[in-house]
Amino acid sequence: MLFLLFALSAVVATVVAVVGRRRRSTASAVGALAFLAAGIAGWSAADALLALIDDARIARVFQTVKFLAIGMVPAGLYCLSLAVADRRWRPSRRMAVLLGVEPALVLAAIATNLWHHGFFLAADNVDPHGVSTPEVGPLFWVHTAYSYLLLAAALVRLLHSWITGPPAQRSLYGAILAGASVPIAANVVSLAGLIPVTGLTSVGFSVTVVIIYWTLVHRSLPELVPVARERVFDMIDDAVATIDASGRILDLNTAAGQLLLRLAPGLPERLIGLPLADLLGGLPPADGGEIETALTDGSGRPVELNVRTSVLRDSRGGHAGWAILARDVTALNRQRRELEQANAQLLRQRTDLESANARLHDKQQQLEDSNAQLHRQLRTIELLRADLVEQATRDALTGLHNRRHLMEELRREMAGAAADGRPLSAALLDIDHFKQVNDRYGHRAGDEVLTWFAGLLGEGFRRDDVVARYGGEEFVVVFPGATAEQARARVETLRERVAGQEVRADEHELRVTFSAGVAAVMPGQSPDDLLQAADEALYAAKRGGRNQTRVAAGPQPETSHRAA
Repeated sequence: MLFLLFALSAVVATVVAVVGRRRRSTASAVGALAFLAAGIAGWSAADALLALIDDARIARVFQTVKFLAIGMVPAGLYCLSLAVADRRWRPSRRMAVLLGVEPALVLAAIATNLWHHGFFLAADNVDPHGVSTPEVGPLFWVHTAYSYLLLAAALVRLLHSWITGPPAQRSLYGAILAGASVPIAANVVSLAGLIPVTGLTSVGFSVTVVIIYWTLVHRSLPELVPVARERVFDMIDDAVATIDASGRILDLNTAAGQLLLRLAPGLPERLIGLPLADLLGGLPPADGGEIETALTDGSGRPVELNVRTSVLRDSRGGHAGWAILARDVTALNRQRRELEQANAQLLRQRTDLESANARLHDKQQQLEDSNAQLHRQLRTIELLRADLVEQATRDALTGLHNRRHLMEELRREMAGAAADGRPLSAALLDIDHFKQVNDRYGHRAGDEVLTWFAGLLGEGFRRDDVVARYGGEEFVVVFPGATAEQARARVETLRERVAGQEVRADEHELRVTFSAGVAAVMPGQSPDDLLQAADEALYAAKRGGRNQTRVAAGPQPETSHRAA
């Protein structure tokens, strides 16, 4: 029968421990209850096994387990009392270490008992139910005294909370206090030998943890609301108070208490019941509202308050008092006045500046007229200068850029290609048999051929390409970003176009072809080196029969193309 009772007790305590551990995040008290229930579960399980064992040596082993579990109960109940009294409490590492010292010493005393018999004596007692219990020694009574001191501290804390705590929570404290007191009292009576049956304390504690768990879950949460409301009430920075119809304080938060003590340092510690109306200079308006009032604190410094009042009515609709919210706006009003003064000063300065601006306006208008005339003159000069610069860089006959401009652009493009690591190629073009055109048809026809050829060059290449007359019938095209093969392909397109057209020059229909040499820039080359390489390729094209394009020898394989 005892085995079944202890086993049922162990199962109940285990369930509470598992459920409490899963819900320990809801409140620290639930986690402490789970720890307490785990100790009671181990205690009851050891009692159940001891009820079945007759061998004294095996029974000693389970007695060791039992006392380890018993050591968890006072510590668990003490932590529970702390968590219930203060919901913000959390166990520290230091407390965990201190509470674990005594169970560790008990384990050491039991493990070495055969050498000193200080915890258990050599002889065993057998109760009326046949359960073998060892005779206890002085160390057992030291352990018992410590355990009851810890239990007494827990009960005293619960009793103090029940007496002085918030009225809404007293039933919670009372239920936990009653649930914990009964098994402790039963254990005291059992140890004193006043009842014949011993060892039922674990069963009583199993009932206790069920009662405490039910109380925490079903009664603690609803009762937490007014407590939370009270804490929020105290956390408000503004002074909040309620007064009755006669102006006496019914309730106030911490900020309100601090404000009243600042205004009247001689007030008593308990402010409930004092006439707040005297401190505020009279009762609030009958219908509430918002006012600004200026007072003086105990040290003579001004205190400016923004006071808002709301009328409180009883259940029958009668006037019961007011709720007052007072905010210290002294610093805010000081800043506002300082800003107003600063704004007034700024307005005066602005007026002075506007007068000065008005005086300067006429002079500025005169300067603007003079500047406008000067800008027109400068623009004319700039246009003339730009035109002169452009004329200086253009060939008078063809309109293409001249050789000087070509060399400047070529140097710039080669520097950029070297810095960016991009390719650059140049092509030197020469009109085939141009001297025969001059000799046969005259210089006028030759000039018309050059002009016609320059127009095709300007149309035949990209805007980024540099096209220039190099001298006589020679022209240069610079291809930024193009390899020698790409440049050759573009020149070939132009060559085929020129060869396929006729040009009318001085009333004569002529066919014109040109030869071209292409070179890609190589590391360390100068502009003259690059043009020299293109010129050598041009002469190779002329030696090869003219009307063709040759690529200078270099990193690219030499390529040539002759018209069919």
